[in-house]
Amino acid sequence: MSRETIAKALKRLREQSGLTANQVGALVGKSGKTVNAWENNRGQPDAEMLMNLCDIYNVADILAEFREDYKDAFAVSDHEKEVITAYRRNSEMRPAVDRLLGVKSNKKITVYKAARSEDDEQDGYIEITQEMLDRIKNAPETDEDL
Repeated sequence: MSRETIAKALKRLREQSGLTANQVGALVGKSGKTVNAWENNRGQPDAEMLMNLCDIYNVADILAEFREDYKDAFAVSDHEKEVITAYRRNSEMRPAVDRLLGVKSNKKITVYKAARSEDDEQDGYIEITQEMLDRIKNAPETDEDL
């Protein structure tokens, strides 16, 4: 996050809020000249002051406001937010959605191996993905159940 990026964001946010530099200065106990200096990259507010400015400008996501690369990479439309919310709400549908979208879960889980032969040199545990475990759980018990 460059100083120049912060300066541009501060100016944009102040203008969007409809406040003058003098008004913002009065709200934070500084002069309008100081606010202008921050917005023109001739100075920079400290972390506490930056948080105060974010409160004044109603900034909910600081990274989204002050990092250009973050904003572009993580911009989410209202429709995408609805899809994400539905995905989180419907955990039973996640495997189907993941499969439809080609998203693979490589998260390994450790499962105790129930049966071992005498010559098996493993430690009794195997690592598999959640998808593999679900397949095992849903597999028919005998060939006759196919």
